[in-house]
Amino acid sequence: MRFGLIGCGWIVERDHVPAILRCDKVEIVATADVSQDRSRLVGGIAGLKPDACHVDYRDLLARDDIDIVSVASPPSTRVQIVRDAAAAGKHVVCEKPFALTLAEADEMIQACEAAGVGLFMYHNYLYYAEHRLAQKLIADGAIGEVVAVEICAGGSRPWLGTEGFRPGWRFEPALSGGGVMMDIGVHAIYLAELFLPAPMESVAATMRFMDTGADDHAYCQMRAGHDSTALINMTWGEGTAKFEINGTTGYISYVYDENMGYFGGPVRSVRVGSATGSTTTYHVPPGRTQFTPEIFDDLVDTISGVRDVYPASGRNGRRTLEVAQAAYLSTDVDRFVDLPISSDSELYTEGTVELLLAHKKAQ
Repeated sequence: MRFGLIGCGWIVERDHVPAILRCDKVEIVATADVSQDRSRLVGGIAGLKPDACHVDYRDLLARDDIDIVSVASPPSTRVQIVRDAAAAGKHVVCEKPFALTLAEADEMIQACEAAGVGLFMYHNYLYYAEHRLAQKLIADGAIGEVVAVEICAGGSRPWLGTEGFRPGWRFEPALSGGGVMMDIGVHAIYLAELFLPAPMESVAATMRFMDTGADDHAYCQMRAGHDSTALINMTWGEGTAKFEINGTTGYISYVYDENMGYFGGPVRSVRVGSATGSTTTYHVPPGRTQFTPEIFDDLVDTISGVRDVYPASGRNGRRTLEVAQAAYLSTDVDRFVDLPISSDSELYTEGTVELLLAHKKAQ
């Protein structure tokens, strides 16, 4: 399947392209980035000639040798790019977070459905060995029914944008839609719902804000069905990583490297234990990267109709956005916010940018 890459930042250079180049089912045929240098740099890594490296993404969409576009530009740009891609008859796979508002998310989903093209998300943590192992252990009854999931990133740091665009764009709510909760909290949301016995039903959160209005500390409790709970605590700050799944008869806990501050960092092993029994340790294979060829194998097979195996659609991206935005609103109103968010609410149409900018400090 022939790919066009829109947005050529660090994640594309360091993770997307290396994984795609190891996948026999995918060929990169063009790039596009507002920075000519970035477009050509990533294109060069992919083995492209300069004339296949565009500045205007619409020139890439006009090509007839592209089947699917990978969108990794800031969230503020997504809705127009996805609309245009759908109109051009291209399938789409997006980086997270999905959009700035739920209204935009629904517009993107509807545009792709109307055009008969697929819309997918890079929820790449679903492919991590530790999470797949935990899924199997839970399915095998190792800890009984899941009661709670706790995910912590006490000492994470955001990736700065490339010098070809705006290195600090993740700190600007108008471009990013939010800070640490939008940056890495969305990964925690879809992972928590992967393990919970039922979807999240309400969210309560407390956040701390930077001078720009973006959140750099987010502490969240999510109530889910079957009397289950998720605790998601994300910071761009100082602290450690934790990932624990508690069940009615035992628990699963990930063991991280020393001083690891991010739950998405390298995991040494997965432990299964209980208050009354022994602990079993499962070692995780070394050498994991953020993206693997299997992601693209599954994407191509799903689009081609060979196997319906790709785990993250545009609707999954919308769901993580909905939960994250409910957390922002909860911070503002100081109470639990129920899910789903109604389409006639201000949060649905306006998103959280203005809520965040209200925390911006005068310079």
